[in-house]
Amino acid sequence: MSLVTKPAAWVVGVILVALGATFSSGLQSLFSGLLPDGWSEPGSGIEIVDVRRKPMSGYVLIPDLPAPGFEDFADAVSSVNDPAWEANHEWYAVDHVVWEVTLVGRHGDPVVITDLRPERTGPCTKKLPQGILVKDVPQGEGEKIEMETAIDANVPRLTSVDDGSAYFDDGTVTLAKGETVVISIEATSGGPTCEWVFEADYVDHGKRETMTIKAPGDRPFAITGFAHDRAYETTWDIGCKRAMTPEEVAARTLPADCR
Repeated sequence: MSLVTKPAAWVVGVILVALGATFSSGLQSLFSGLLPDGWSEPGSGIEIVDVRRKPMSGYVLIPDLPAPGFEDFADAVSSVNDPAWEANHEWYAVDHVVWEVTLVGRHGDPVVITDLRPERTGPCTKKLPQGILVKDVPQGEGEKIEMETAIDANVPRLTSVDDGSAYFDDGTVTLAKGETVVISIEATSGGPTCEWVFEADYVDHGKRETMTIKAPGDRPFAITGFAHDRAYETTWDIGCKRAMTPEEVAARTLPADCR
């Protein structure tokens, strides 16, 4: 994979190359030779290998009641980090979330990604004040976030967290056959509830193509603002093995039976 970039001050951290630094060119060629037939068809130059919410990247709100039946805090966190659970339940990231998108090149001729942008699926609405809140937060320093977008902005764009500039204004990502790239994106909302997808423009065999990237379950990504003015119906927090009521959360002192 090759990157046509802007100044190196921040580009180094924008894209995490998953295979390029691991496999030798000989092994990469072997891997490419094992790819199935049909990978050279026009319009199929990029494969979406994986789309997943980065674990411990923020709160998760489940708006449907009654509760989904978590056994304890560990079960709640395990569930909201399971792509299969995410695909089969309605849920919203709260305030911010990190998504990781893994793409692989499929053609012998390199495919060039020229743009990646968030596209809202409709107008943003008011934040969701009710539901089951799971506080899936990191317990230590995590990896640096490469890109970010304010989904509730008038025109949401992907920008660098280092200097706020748009990476694809002056840069591209080139994927040869079998090469993989992982793109990490932090999305935020200051209050409204928004749903969106990512649209990627790329050049394949000299033709301009566009692909749509969605969340697990073929759903749009979704986020809502945090309700600072009231407690949620049920809150799962690392400090308590069971779910807490609004009154217990408001007391700011953990109940005696939490541990």
